[in-house]
Amino acid sequence: MTSIPTSETRIAICVCTHSRSYGLSLLLSNMRDIDLRGYDPSLVELIIIDNSPNPKTHAICTRAAPGLPIGLHYTEERQAGITHARNRAVECALERGAQLIAFIDDDDQPRPDWLVQLLDCQADTGADLVFGTWVLDAQMPQWARDSGIFRSPTKSKQEKKGGRYGLPDCASTCNMLVGRSILEKVAATGPVFCHAFRFSGGEDKDFFIRAHALGATLASAENSVIYRNHEPERYTARGLLRRGFKNGCSQVSMARYHGDQSRRFKLVLSALSKFFISLLLLPFSIFSRGFFMHNLYRIAKASGVVYTTVTGRSISYYSH
Repeated sequence: MTSIPTSETRIAICVCTHSRSYGLSLLLSNMRDIDLRGYDPSLVELIIIDNSPNPKTHAICTRAAPGLPIGLHYTEERQAGITHARNRAVECALERGAQLIAFIDDDDQPRPDWLVQLLDCQADTGADLVFGTWVLDAQMPQWARDSGIFRSPTKSKQEKKGGRYGLPDCASTCNMLVGRSILEKVAATGPVFCHAFRFSGGEDKDFFIRAHALGATLASAENSVIYRNHEPERYTARGLLRRGFKNGCSQVSMARYHGDQSRRFKLVLSALSKFFISLLLLPFSIFSRGFFMHNLYRIAKASGVVYTTVTGRSISYYSH
């Protein structure tokens, strides 16, 4: 169990970024209003990991730093892949003395008290991993909300600790706090974020599962909220097809590492069933964009399941 934060606990906020200058600028602007409520700002540091090193991202960080109430440290990770960026973030944070590390995505916007809510929950529970929650992008098209593809965790699911792989529904590195001790424990068995997921995604869930298996305690901080901001590409047919296919590939990879043969067999049967049902429904859903995109997404996801099952490969979703 991670030690409870004190007045001398060093805290790192890690952000991995890859060619998202606009989103990163908004996030850094948002950080000027961070509410630490009793926690010493001099012991909180924002660490930016640039996984597509370029002068523009560095300049954004340099301009933003003087206006922040907390320190900002910029570093590069030239090895492409989300796992390389996250592992560099962990390495950097631990080298700089952090006892607690928070992760947030470069295209999301946190409420001012998002971090303090994570810290307070950790102080109350002593948990090794504390998961905050999120709400959908306010600018999301209505059809996307109706489609059911994008959703926020529900309170009932957040409280459900016995779901698949024993994780709460809100478990994600888009809003998470983790203790140094469990990171070091996982690192002793291999990379904290497994490179098998470097381009496909799913590396966060894989880490949570391995940490849980090593005895990590989990908690949900439902009052720690971020606003998810999706790029316009996410709402196109191409974007949904790519994301659905990626999620299907990731499901199979996760089952290979953490499931049994029965789980993988059921996954393929379920995917084939959804593929043919959605394919049959697709022509009848053309008058509802949300329903049409929902079926399109399910076809892509099922295809990803079959593709990775047959070939053992995955889509390079995070390679660009």
